[in-house]
Amino acid sequence: MAKLKQTFVKGINTLFATFEEAVKNGTYTQVTDNGFDDASEESIDVRCIFDKFTEKDVELLTFSKLIQPTDVKGLLPAEDMTLDMNVQGYCTFDSVEYTVEGQELDPIGVLYTLLLRNT
Repeated sequence: MAKLKQTFVKGINTLFATFEEAVKNGTYTQVTDNGFDDASEESIDVRCIFDKFTEKDVELLTFSKLIQPTDVKGLLPAEDMTLDMNVQGYCTFDSVEYTVEGQELDPIGVLYTLLLRNT
């Protein structure tokens, strides 16, 4: 399984390098609730390709019931994500902030599909 995962990671990196003009560089910020109106934030740099949700996505994704017509589908390499993904996070690309309303990691563990909502 490790060799298969390495092959897929290499493929994702090749995809992101080949379509460099479509890749958005930005940040993912994880918001941790520390209780009683206290929260902390930690940010990391990430790469993302924006896409539109399709009918197949609506059928297959675990967060499909949350998708709204104006939402953005974000594809993010799992190797970029050094923080625990949670829905209490947000991404910033080109000075635009998007709330992460849902996320799903592919079965091999190399690519996140994010439900991004412009806040």
